Parts: sequence; structure tokens; C-alpha cells
Amino acid sequence: MPLPASRLALAALGIIVVGLGVLAWQLWPKAPGGESAEAGFLRDMYSHHAQAVEMAMTIRDRTDDEELNTLTTEIALGQSTQMGTMLGYLALWDLPLGSTEPSMTWMGHPVEGLMPGMATDEEIAQLATLPVAEAEILFLQLMIRHHQGGVEMAQAYLDRGDQEEVALMADRIVLLQAAEIDTMNYLLEQRGDAPVTEPLPDSHEEH
Repeated sequence: MPLPASRLALAALGIIVVGLGVLAWQLWPKAPGGESAEAGFLRDMYSHHAQAVEMAMTIRDRTDDEELNTLTTEIALGQSTQMGTMLGYLALWDLPLGSTEPSMTWMGHPVEGLMPGMATDEEIAQLATLPVAEAEILFLQLMIRHHQGGVEMAQAYLDRGDQEEVALMADRIVLLQAAEIDTMNYLLEQRGDAPVTEPLPDSHEEH
């Protein structure tokens, strides 16, 4: 017995809905896994940013220089905001912030110690104990190298990852931190110190 036209229409609609659902599932971006470049980049950059915020706030609380106060405030606020976004992506993908893998495994050269450009505990302590003028110069030197390391990591993700939102963040990091490096070198020259134009050689291997 042939089906009524209304039932045929409903059956056809059901087939279309199922078909669209399958298509959407196939086209919808899959959440990156725990071993992905996205997860590794966000986890490592979160830690990298955390140190930058600590250093920036230390000098912000000590300096009387208006330009340096503005710069350190922008670094602290900007990188804190990005850290929140990084946590949001990891939470969205149901991935933990921590990992059992060494840092930079996703980049192909894992390290057990400091990532590129990161300062040692002793250097960070000096930012709070040196005379302010000396601490300002040390901060600029350390943060330039820190930014150079951050740019290296962000560029590494752009060369490896394909998640659009993370790529946009990495691109912003490259552009913003490159501009801040120029500003910090200008501030170093104002203080009679030589600009920092090259990162520490093989910094990720030395640590």
C-alpha cells in the first residue's frame, strides 16, 4: 500500500536532516588532541606568558619612567588576556593545562628546562633587588630575549598548526611582540645601552 504524500514528505525531510547532520559532522572542525601542535603551543605559551607578566609587573611597580610604565602595563594586561583565552580553548577541547610531555615536544626539540628566551629564577629575583636604573636595563634585555623566544614559538605554530583561531592568536603574538622589541631597544638606547638584536644562541638547548 503506497504511503500517503504527507508521510513521504516527512520521510524525505528526515533523510535530508540526517544527511545534513552527517555532512556537518564531517565538515565541523575536530577538537585538537592532547598531542597536537595546538595543545602544545597553548600550554607552553601560557607558561611563557606567565613569566612575562611576572617580570613586567615587578618593574611596573618600581619604575618612575612613564614610557616604561606604559609598556610594562601593556605587556602584563595583553599577555594576561591571552592566557585567559588559552585556558578557554583548552577547556573547550576538554584538555588539561598540564602535560606529561616535556615543553616544546610539539616543536620537535623537547626541553626539560627553560623554553626559548625565558629568564632564570636568579635573573627574575634581580629585577626586584637591583637599583631601579639597573633593574630597568636588565628588564629590557630580558624581555627582548623573552619576546624573541615567544615569536619563535608562535612562528613554529604557524608553520605546523591549522586551527584558525589559534593561528590568529599566534600571528598577533608575532606582530605585537616584534613591535614591542623595537620599543624596548629604543628604551635601551635611551639609557645608553646597546640594543639586543639577536637571541641567545641555542637558548632552548643550553637550559
